[in-house]
Amino acid sequence: MQHQGPASSPASQNKPRGRSWSCSHSGWVFSFSGFLSLIAALFVFAMPRMGLAADDSYYDIQEVKPNVFVWVAKDILNQEGDPQFNRAGNAGFVITPEGVVVINTTNSPFNARTLLYEIRKRTDQPVRYVINTGASPDVMLGNESFEDFQPSILSTPRAAQEMRDYKNGFPARIEGNWKIAASMRGVHPLPPTGTFEKEDTIKVGGQEIRLLNLGDNASPGDAAVYLPGSKVLFLGNIFENEYIPRISSSNMEHWIDTLRKVESWSVDVYVPGHGQPAGRARVQQFRGFLEWLYGSVRSGMHGGKSLGQLQAELVPFPNLHWHATELEPEAVAGVFRMLARKENQTSSFVQTPDP
Repeated sequence: MQHQGPASSPASQNKPRGRSWSCSHSGWVFSFSGFLSLIAALFVFAMPRMGLAADDSYYDIQEVKPNVFVWVAKDILNQEGDPQFNRAGNAGFVITPEGVVVINTTNSPFNARTLLYEIRKRTDQPVRYVINTGASPDVMLGNESFEDFQPSILSTPRAAQEMRDYKNGFPARIEGNWKIAASMRGVHPLPPTGTFEKEDTIKVGGQEIRLLNLGDNASPGDAAVYLPGSKVLFLGNIFENEYIPRISSSNMEHWIDTLRKVESWSVDVYVPGHGQPAGRARVQQFRGFLEWLYGSVRSGMHGGKSLGQLQAELVPFPNLHWHATELEPEAVAGVFRMLARKENQTSSFVQTPDP
């Protein structure tokens, strides 16, 4: 199915107080210069929030192929947004003569406004589509920043349901915790307006964009966005480039198989959920890490080791110099819980007699 785009100076220290503007000429010049310095400092302080420049701020913009851009977040913990997802995920945008397609919107509307700022520096075309590759708040909490364009916001059905559940639970979550309420003020989760079941294609301004439902990997209902003409693949949190991944409701075996499959596709640039866009070798490196972690935890569990023992044994992860190292203990715990659930389900199945 195809979609078409919708529409006090030293010189004045001996002067009477309150007469700084009546002092000598040299004293007046010094005070005025100090005033200008203060204004400049306040302006610089405000720049990151305003998203005025990428060079010295918390993100970079990379044009990985002609008219295909990636907003790459630096490893900075944001104070605004969901404190459980305080690292912004990467986002992307594709510029065409008939509109813009945005892929993921980072972890807050504040960061998403810098994304929109970068789009507006390059084109006046409206945003026609916003595509979420998953339901994790670090890639979708900026959706609301594009609402005025009335775009089609798309995801898989499973991810869309996860986002609706997140929105529905939002008021109760912030009501009893003033710290969360303060960090998430001004945030209004906006779920998708449409879904794609397995594979779909949208065409905007001659650009073909394929939407691929990859199933449950890093999170329920993960998807990829593939640009066959540019050979760019946006993988969201399925691929983390030198960042420790979040492992909670993940399906590790399927996740590893998915990575093995996409490594064989005709792709020049793989865009991760966090970290720099990269080639196939970095995807293989990340898959190897998942295989090591999964195998290590499974082997330890079969040997009778507890979660605490495995965390003490495996953390810090050996031979890695990745970002988000504070997630290492939870990564071990995520795999441990996953394997425990799987074993319990198998045991229940074996013990249940036929009717």
